Amino acid sequence: MNLGTFRKISKFSVKMFLLILACVVIPFTAACLYIRVSMERFIQQKLSERIIQDISRGERNIADGLQELAALSNAFVFDQELIDCISDGERSEFENVVYFNEIMEKLQIVGGNEYVQDIKVILFDNYGRTYSNWSMNYQDYQYLLEQDWVMDSMNQWGHVTWSMFSPPYIPEDQNEDETYISLARSMMEYGTTGKRIGTLIVSISQSRFSDLLLAYALEGDLAYVCVEDGDILLTNDREKRFPDEDITRIRETVREEESGSLQCNVNGEEYLLSYYTIPRPWVFDGKQLKVFHFTSYEEILAEVRMVTSRMNTFIVVMLILITGISYGAVRILVRPITVLTRKMGEYTVESRITGIDTAREDEIGLLNRAFCHLDDNIKQLFEKLKEENKIKEQYRYESLRAQLNPHFLFNTLTTIRWMAMIRGANNIVEAIDALAHVLKYSMSRDNELVTLSQELDNIRNFICIHNYRYQDYCVLDIDFPEDMMSLRMMKFILQPVVENAIIHGYDKAREQITIRIYG
Repeated sequence: MNLGTFRKISKFSVKMFLLILACVVIPFTAACLYIRVSMERFIQQKLSERIIQDISRGERNIADGLQELAALSNAFVFDQELIDCISDGERSEFENVVYFNEIMEKLQIVGGNEYVQDIKVILFDNYGRTYSNWSMNYQDYQYLLEQDWVMDSMNQWGHVTWSMFSPPYIPEDQNEDETYISLARSMMEYGTTGKRIGTLIVSISQSRFSDLLLAYALEGDLAYVCVEDGDILLTNDREKRFPDEDITRIRETVREEESGSLQCNVNGEEYLLSYYTIPRPWVFDGKQLKVFHFTSYEEILAEVRMVTSRMNTFIVVMLILITGISYGAVRILVRPITVLTRKMGEYTVESRITGIDTAREDEIGLLNRAFCHLDDNIKQLFEKLKEENKIKEQYRYESLRAQLNPHFLFNTLTTIRWMAMIRGANNIVEAIDALAHVLKYSMSRDNELVTLSQELDNIRNFICIHNYRYQDYCVLDIDFPEDMMSLRMMKFILQPVVENAIIHGYDKAREQITIRIYG
């Protein structure tokens, strides 16, 4: 390739690169920027909707939690045995306390309600007796019956009367800046009818209510529970980040709406406000409660920025890739050489060469064909080497067999056998016969298949020789159906197993072992 041709290729490469840059890279960049801006707006909208949905779950969570608190009181109001206990003025207070505690234990064990551990339950009967699930320490709680909301419940025929965020009546909670959410209902003689036989009060601390309020909130969210006149009953804003006038302004803005959401500026920061009204009968002094939930928009924007940052990274990476691919298009001839190099690096004798083009008419095709020809030559050499090794092993085996003349060995054993018979040494005769059979069996051709019967006979002879050595130490038990005896198999499949059983099962403390072969 001369210098002029190289210059032409260089100029053509530059033109191709500029053409791809103008037709692909620049339009792709513009499209990515448009998609990024649109996606940012979409994600911001969806995150706001997701947060509002989570807050709505909190609203349902509060309603369900208060409803479950009311349902807990049914365990006492409709318990006939408890009704009988507190209706009987002659029954001891101790027995009534025991049964009251049994109800609490049943609620904890089988009720499966997460509020049981946190609720405060106190029961007054008409005989001045008081029962509670905490230690009263000789405190008189009869004054609770004079509370307005408790007195209202006495005229409700067993229906629930609520008191939201009332002061605590247990001395241990009075010093902790805590309030109670309580319900009161009358214990009636027949559930909801008959005469009133007692008054039940069930309470839960405001902190438990706060957990319900913020169950689905993000970290750093602020919540306010306000009444219709604007008073704040509950908030987790311990640092007073929001001035009261801002809360009042927001409350007036959404006074006529039951629920909803909006974006607002409070104390110089952007927040997503979600608000909803707690439905009746959960009211405070007859006034409905409204929850204001503030989520910092910085949290939303942080997630949006995280997504857009990833998109920016993706766009930059794609631009780099497109630019690199465009420039590398003029170097496409390198790819076949790379493929050939990889195939050579992965090559093994057992592998089959695929994925290279041997039909090419250029130098790359010549290299590919030379590599395939080299592969054929290597495979032929390996086949010859394997055949030579096979012949070598066969000669070595034949050489070993030739070192021990079978005819001489069997003739010698026959002579010894007759000498033993003449002298009446029958045990020697049996041992020689067994040894002869074992030698004859082992010297037959290795590639010959034998029957199961022949293999078992060899095992019997092997055990016979072993027992002469160790004085009948091993007992052989063979159990096969007759139709299996003619099945063919490879030689010496069973003998190594039996030999290992004898070696590893040998124990001087044993007089005898049994080897059982069955099928």
